[in-house]
Amino acid sequence: MGKVKPENEWKFKCANTGKAIKRKKRYYRNGKYYVTKQAWAAQMKKEAEDKAKKEAEAAAAVAK
Repeated sequence: MGKVKPENEWKFKCANTGKAIKRKKRYYRNGKYYVTKQAWAAQMKKEAEDKAKKEAEAAAAVAK
């Protein structure tokens, strides 16, 4: 008999939400898998906001 895979073990998980991607067709961008295009867009927006926040903190630290 072959190996039986546990139900909750999935190869692909969404980089934004962490949900298991069960569909055969996945949304792949920048080396990561996402559930949908909206999940990818939300992740990009979050990363842009984090980057802007870090730059603002660095600028404030230099100004002191």
